Amino acid sequence: MATGHVAITPAAGTGSPAAGQVRRARAVVVTRTVAYVFTVAMLAFGLLPIVAGVTDGRPWWVVIVGAVGFAVVATAFIRLVTHAMRQPWSNRRRHDALLITGIVLLLPVLVDQHWQVIGFLALAAVAVTFRPRHGLLLSAAVLVLITVERIVLDTPGVVFLTVQDVLTGAALAGIIVLVAFIEELFAARAEVARLAVDAERVRFARDLHDTLGHNLSAIALKSELALRLLDRDSVRARSELDDVYSIARESLRDVRTVVKGYRRDSLQRELEGVQSVLVAAGVRCEVATPAATLPAPVEEVLAWAVREAATNLLRHSSASKCRISMRRSEDEVRLDVANDGAATPATTEDIGGSGLTGLAERLAPLGGSLTAGHRAGGEFVLTVLIPC
Repeated sequence: MATGHVAITPAAGTGSPAAGQVRRARAVVVTRTVAYVFTVAMLAFGLLPIVAGVTDGRPWWVVIVGAVGFAVVATAFIRLVTHAMRQPWSNRRRHDALLITGIVLLLPVLVDQHWQVIGFLALAAVAVTFRPRHGLLLSAAVLVLITVERIVLDTPGVVFLTVQDVLTGAALAGIIVLVAFIEELFAARAEVARLAVDAERVRFARDLHDTLGHNLSAIALKSELALRLLDRDSVRARSELDDVYSIARESLRDVRTVVKGYRRDSLQRELEGVQSVLVAAGVRCEVATPAATLPAPVEEVLAWAVREAATNLLRHSSASKCRISMRRSEDEVRLDVANDGAATPATTEDIGGSGLTGLAERLAPLGGSLTAGHRAGGEFVLTVLIPC
């Protein structure tokens, strides 16, 4: 019965600077500028009651009080818009929204009915400040209050003014929220680009580690064997050096394909190479694989698994025997790589190295799983399961 098995899971990548920040900044600046211009144009409606008060000869206090009240509304509205362009519906500027609404309702009653033309400012302020559900309800309530006030004050054109407030307030609120959405969109695109670069870096590092780790271990092993045989058996030493040359050429080819991202491993070729290296290292290797053809993605990942298992065996164990077995059922493929060189159980950190973590990342898109651990008697087993 297996004991001390550890499941290996993919590791998260690290960050990298996002590209396209200049274009994003320009787009945000343009949309904000348009929003501010539109806001200022809408605030210009507040000049109409002031001009009407002066031309109609209203008392000076009426004009001054109206102008001061509108100045407060305009200042609060600009402050609210600036915040809403970054964080709409945050409830943080609710005091400004309530102040704008209160002054918009009071000016027609206390000063002049002409100030009813700025009712849309209250609707827009409430709509972009409070949460969408609450903002819509509060905007409807404010619209009802403004309409009732106009009816009570016997204002002509109540229906026209109400429709105007709805359309203008909705347009103003929409363009303010649109700026926030555009900024979030560009930020999301920058994050996607950053994650893509990060994923490519992880892929490259993983492929390079898995490829060169195995090949360099084989080169070191065969070179050491050739040096020992140089004086005793020059023919075999030459054969080992020929293998070193072949592995080095293969490593160069693999590095090029890894850089291009087109590496495809043959499971049969990998099994033959691993068996040759292990036998050269004095490890008796038994290989048992099914004759059935496997899907290309599954075969590639299994080739990586065999390579990683052999690399770990050469680096971290003193095995004398290795057994590679593969079984295919109706719904999955199982690969077991066992060796007898793990007399002392390893810790979780020893088992879950970067190579096995990279292998787990390769298995994840296929729905596969990876476990590694010890059995009674000092046998270490790496198991890969892939649905197919």
